[in-house]
Amino acid sequence: MLKDLLPERLYRLISEGADIEKLTEVRLRVNKPLSVAEFGKYFFPADICGHKYVVSKDDIDYVLAIATKHSVYAVNNQLAGGYLSCDDGIRIGVSGEGVFKNGKLFTLKNVNSLCIRIPRQIFGCACALEPLLKDFDNTLIVSPPGMGKTTILREFVRIISESGKNVVVIDERNELSASVNGVPTMDMGANTDILLFSDKKNGYAGTVRAMRPDIIATDEIFGKEEIDCLADICRSGVKFIATVHSKNTVQLLKDKVYSALAAFTRYFVELGELGKVIAIIDKERIKGC
Repeated sequence: MLKDLLPERLYRLISEGADIEKLTEVRLRVNKPLSVAEFGKYFFPADICGHKYVVSKDDIDYVLAIATKHSVYAVNNQLAGGYLSCDDGIRIGVSGEGVFKNGKLFTLKNVNSLCIRIPRQIFGCACALEPLLKDFDNTLIVSPPGMGKTTILREFVRIISESGKNVVVIDERNELSASVNGVPTMDMGANTDILLFSDKKNGYAGTVRAMRPDIIATDEIFGKEEIDCLADICRSGVKFIATVHSKNTVQLLKDKVYSALAAFTRYFVELGELGKVIAIIDKERIKGC
């Protein structure tokens, strides 16, 4: 998909200077050098003369046309959220000029930068979490952006599913399952059901009622409404595993809004360097001390 998404000259330059199979990000900023990352390590691809490629507005417009299938208006809801979802789970972060309608952000225009994120399945990256299966309870994976939360969540979902639990994944942006025409291209486990492109609130309510999950999994909890949704899941007798952005658990729970998570979350999993679990905090053990 990445080859189809980028102008030929950009893809050729990237493929000559990077391992396509290890690529996790491509960043395009108007009038700035092209930047790519292999598993979180950034560099600027250059030609044989050492010249870095400077991204043009035409490059940005080309990618947008392909990503939107030449119909920006059809994806205004996504653009208002600052992203575009593409096949194979590729998500494009979008920056530009906000367009407001009735006081709400309606879409973006004059797009000036794109962050193309390529999902990777890394089997075994969540092995540190396997002990949680013995007494599984509500779990949050906590780290700053870009530390591999989604990759670890995806693998832990697969492990949980293979253990025999029914897991429903609320995949708002198609990053977890990388589905094409509704069929996952990532291995999410034999007992996993996937709801694509639904917001968390409606997704939670529908799946709890209709799919009989043991566990609901979702990415990037944000704001009071989504926290309240997690509380409703717990009240229904369903467990959850989710990710949230924060430096660490202490900072997360100091926040006036996010401190509410402490009431119903048992395990807080902290990531340090890219994709590495550095701590698993069991709230029940703390209570017992």
